[in-house]
Amino acid sequence: MPQDLVSDTLYKPLPPRKYFAKAVKKDLIVLHFTAGYDWQTAYKTFSKAGRVCTPYIVDLAGPKHIVKLYDDKFWSYHLGIKTDTEHLNDQRSIGIEIVNIGPVWQRDGKWFDYVGKQWPKSEIVAGANRGADGGVRFPDEQVEAVARLVNHLCDAYAIPLRVLIDKMSCRLPQMNAFQGIATHQMFRKDKYDLGPAWPWEQFMELCRLEEVKV
Repeated sequence: MPQDLVSDTLYKPLPPRKYFAKAVKKDLIVLHFTAGYDWQTAYKTFSKAGRVCTPYIVDLAGPKHIVKLYDDKFWSYHLGIKTDTEHLNDQRSIGIEIVNIGPVWQRDGKWFDYVGKQWPKSEIVAGANRGADGGVRFPDEQVEAVARLVNHLCDAYAIPLRVLIDKMSCRLPQMNAFQGIATHQMFRKDKYDLGPAWPWEQFMELCRLEEVKV
């Protein structure tokens, strides 16, 4: 890991029983959001669950943006694809959880998340997303931290620098063969992440991503 990432990473190892300590070739990165307000809540959830977690959480702000939970050459459940009974997509991918509450709904001109918290309009990116009306903005420093991590992982595992043109649709079964950068909702019709708030233009420039079809 490059020194700039090392200095920006907090190491909070999960117990080995929380993931599969089997090294698997990686050709895919899947971006999630935590549907929460801080990394600690996601970490507690991962600590209690079976083997459902990701090796990384990226926080909203510093001093340490990246939280590393286990070695990214290993794997855990993080996609929940019912048809993938052998969990091949879980095994070949590296999941990154990005701290963000996720979808919001507009009622009487006001914006609310699924918990019921009201958000100022300045923090919202409007856009239809599976019944939701928008999403909460991702801070620039968080997006930049995700990009640094993704660039490192793509270099380390020779993961193709590409992403789908259609970024908010479930694209199974085609995604079973896709290599590159993906999101959770590309694998699941019931998921909102990453939604309309993720700044794809900025992120693609930071990671030099090519848009492709499947």
